[in-house]
Amino acid sequence: MMPTWLAGLVAVAAITVTYFFCVRPHLRGQGGTTTRGAAHDGQVDRQIAELREELRAMRARDYVDGGRVPSGTPTVPPES
Repeated sequence: MMPTWLAGLVAVAAITVTYFFCVRPHLRGQGGTTTRGAAHDGQVDRQIAELREELRAMRARDYVDGGRVPSGTPTVPPES
C-alpha cells in the first residue's frame, strides 16, 4: 500500500506540472498548443474554406431538392 505522504507528493507534482505546462502558458496568451507557425495556419485556413464551400453546396442542393414535390399521389401497398 502507498503511504499517504507519497500519494500527496504525487498529487502536488501533478498539479505543479499542469500549472507550468498548461495554465501558465495559457495565461501568458501563448496557449498550450505545441504546433505553431504559418504553415499550420495556412493548412487550417484551407481546410476551413473547403468545408465552408462543401456546406454551401450542400445547402444549395437541399434548397433545390426541397422545392420539388412529388406530383402524383403516393401508392399504398395492399394489405395481406
